[in-house]
Amino acid sequence: MKDMLQRIIRYAIYGTFFVPVVVVPSFFVFPFIVPKILLFRTLVLCMFAGLIGLLYIQRKTYSLRWTPPTLGVLLFLLSFVLSTFVGVDWYRSFWDNHERMLGLFTIVHYVLYYVVLSSVIQEWKEWRWLMRAFLGAGAIVMVIAVFQTYVNHDLLLNKGNTSRVASTLGNSIYLSGYGLFLMFLGYILAMKENIKKKNMWFWYPVVGGGLGFWGIFLGGTRGAFLGLVIGVGVLLISYILALKGHKRLKMCMSALLILGVCIMGTFYAFRQTDFVKNIPAVGRLVNTEVSSTDTRVMAWGIAIEAWKEKPVFGWGPNNYYYAFNKYYRPEFLLHGWGETWFDNAHSVVMNTLAVQGFFGIVTYLVLYMLFIVSLWRAYIRNVIDIHVLSVGSAFLIAHLVSVSTVFENPTSYLYFFFFLAFLNVQMQAKKTHAGDEHKAKSKDVSTGGTISIIAVVILLVYSTNINPARANMQVLSLIKTINIDPQTAIATYPSVAAIPTPHIDDIRNDTVRILSGILRDPAAATQPWIAELSTLAIEEMKKNMVLHPFDIRVHITLAELYAYEAQRTNNPEYIGAAIDTMKEALRISPERQQVEYSLASYLHMGGKTDEAIEILQASVDRFETIGDGWRRLVFLYMQQNNVDTAVDIATEALSRENILLDEETKGMFIELVETHNREQADVQN
Repeated sequence: MKDMLQRIIRYAIYGTFFVPVVVVPSFFVFPFIVPKILLFRTLVLCMFAGLIGLLYIQRKTYSLRWTPPTLGVLLFLLSFVLSTFVGVDWYRSFWDNHERMLGLFTIVHYVLYYVVLSSVIQEWKEWRWLMRAFLGAGAIVMVIAVFQTYVNHDLLLNKGNTSRVASTLGNSIYLSGYGLFLMFLGYILAMKENIKKKNMWFWYPVVGGGLGFWGIFLGGTRGAFLGLVIGVGVLLISYILALKGHKRLKMCMSALLILGVCIMGTFYAFRQTDFVKNIPAVGRLVNTEVSSTDTRVMAWGIAIEAWKEKPVFGWGPNNYYYAFNKYYRPEFLLHGWGETWFDNAHSVVMNTLAVQGFFGIVTYLVLYMLFIVSLWRAYIRNVIDIHVLSVGSAFLIAHLVSVSTVFENPTSYLYFFFFLAFLNVQMQAKKTHAGDEHKAKSKDVSTGGTISIIAVVILLVYSTNINPARANMQVLSLIKTINIDPQTAIATYPSVAAIPTPHIDDIRNDTVRILSGILRDPAAATQPWIAELSTLAIEEMKKNMVLHPFDIRVHITLAELYAYEAQRTNNPEYIGAAIDTMKEALRISPERQQVEYSLASYLHMGGKTDEAIEILQASVDRFETIGDGWRRLVFLYMQQNNVDTAVDIATEALSRENILLDEETKGMFIELVETHNREQADVQN
């Protein structure tokens, strides 16, 4: 029984290494995230069930040791738990959405992954094979990235991109971070081999690590490259400090360190040259200008404002979106509508500060500190060798630097917790002496116990992974059907929505988004099924409003649906509902122009034009450089037949250089003013 459980655990661990390779574009709404998470969680449940069985058989052998690093991991989890249940929206914190799927429920699986690895995999020879497999799976991802860059630019939804590819991960940021890990993984594997022999198992990690290094640049992410630079620096410094004797080697490493600083200094000095600009990742990094007007910097500022409001436990994991809405700044619109929606601060450090507060950021940084300090203590005690010390310290710092300007993802958590478990085990003395394991007291798992464990695992896998997978695949099929045969889709939706899944809110949002497109089509207004379609969309958004009362995207969508229904039925009550919904949204996000503009539009539709003008004028006065507000204000006066005021506003907008008018708006204003002037001249003549 024990051997069987060990095999199950090991097979599942090997399976997790290939999770980053999994992408299923034809079956899932978010094909780069959803299947990865569902597969990983399933494998972890199998691993954990196996560990429970092993603990029953030989508790002393497989129990987790309470080391400082492990306490750091558990503190990290505790912070996540506390912030989840005292935050703004516990449901989103617990489950997250389909786009990321990194709620508390999934984080628990990553911690269990760490626990199983730390408890079961004790010998270096086992870790070596695991790391080889991890490196091999990662090499597949990197080779696909190479193929996307140089052979098939459209492979796996890459959309012709060649400067920054994403391989099977769906985001170039994820690829660069993964490459950074693989580079360090390949390095430590190579160093742990017999370098003098130069056999296959030496060149294998060299090639794999080299592909990881290449992947950093294929992804072109500045944070990962900065992590690489600082990580290599930490690696060299660790060797210099830890080496005993070897003066010549220390001098060589010091020279390499100085050379690296000089090279980066040269890149920075010549950053404006085409040569440097065209170096992937490097050119973007050295030409980065940190400005208070940069949207990412502004997002960090909002994180600080959010932390000030909820300083201890924060807004709750995955709830930065709510803080962003509350402290939204009108300046974001200067960078385009796409930059007005942030669900993450684009910095793990700043995001953690906002969503998990002081306790969260302290536990997060303490996690790194405990591992690094423990590494040095273990090295001083001769428990680990210099390579584990140096690579462990270097990668942890490199990873922290790399995610300080981006965010975690399913793959980054996978290799992060794997590496933490590896370091944790290496820093411990073995639990049993070689050949003495048979002396440990053991007992067999009863048939009833085995059946119970299997039944619980099957139940959990089915309810938390298979059902969400079924629902996600069914909603994608439904979305494909809606535009072709809306009536059939309407009839099918209840069966899709009935599939038990914690992501029912995502299913509603995805479905209603497509339904809204049909409602906007004038040709659909006369169809016999349009009333049923509209009612379905409104009712589903109402359900999401109850589940996420502070989600203004739900408010915006629901108000749009009310407006469509008002136009279709000529029922003023729906316009009133749209106005009330947007007023609530404006209370939640008082500075967001999209809400102001939509509210003004609905007020005008409801005959409250003066109130609509008042809102638009206040928006223009508050942040006058946004040209869209001026355009809407002019348009509203024109609809009132107040041409003189409209012309005055257009003239003022054209005369002020600080107002950003797009070419279409500028042309419209010029034509309006010139036409008005000609008409005035004709009247005078």
